[in-house]
Amino acid sequence: MTRLGQGLAAIGAVARKELYSYAVSPFAYVVAAVFLLINGLIFFLILSNGFPEANLHPLLPTTAFLLLLVIPVLTMRLLAEERATGTIELLMTFPVTDAQVVLGKFLATLVVYTIMLVPTLGYVVILKVYGNSEWGPFISAYLGLLLLGGAFIAIGMFSSSLTRNQIVAGVVGIGILLLLWVLGAASGILGSRLAGFVGYLSLSDHFTGFTSGVIDLKDVVFFLSVIAGALFITTRVLESNRWRA
Repeated sequence: MTRLGQGLAAIGAVARKELYSYAVSPFAYVVAAVFLLINGLIFFLILSNGFPEANLHPLLPTTAFLLLLVIPVLTMRLLAEERATGTIELLMTFPVTDAQVVLGKFLATLVVYTIMLVPTLGYVVILKVYGNSEWGPFISAYLGLLLLGGAFIAIGMFSSSLTRNQIVAGVVGIGILLLLWVLGAASGILGSRLAGFVGYLSLSDHFTGFTSGVIDLKDVVFFLSVIAGALFITTRVLESNRWRA
């Protein structure tokens, strides 16, 4: 087996282990149920008042903010629990690198998140049947949700790598995401030199295009960069923990 094949096999093994952990624990089911219940209620309320457009644009900002609160709860245990129980040391004795551990856990959580979004496709069916809308805005919306969710997961993993306490990890994750979410509004009170840079870091500003049915390459690159950057820093944190151990 080639080195690349061995690396992919190691990532797959970590991902399968993490997926099994999600499957046998009620935690992920509770998080998904809470998200779907609240989001479904919001969709019903908007629908009952008459959707202004036959697409998901009125719902997406609320959905994104709800995910900002839910995903750090989903990710807070990923590395914090391993450190608290001591299984991270056992995991590091296996023939896997820190990067493979991080990627495996990230992919497993991304799969769980994607499954969590599947029931929301019912909204699309309803709007297609009664609104006769185009497919483009729906494709853009779900691509945006996948990229945004991936960024939330990666940042949540980073916060989970910083502490042994899951609650602290969740709070730190929500805090970081809230900060990145409101940067667009904060940039308006800064000087012209900082406003552009700070505004560019705003997660909400880059998600807005997807809610409007526009897929802009710069927004896609931004989210992929956030994911790669957060996973890279998380790997460095794990490596530093290994050296301290």
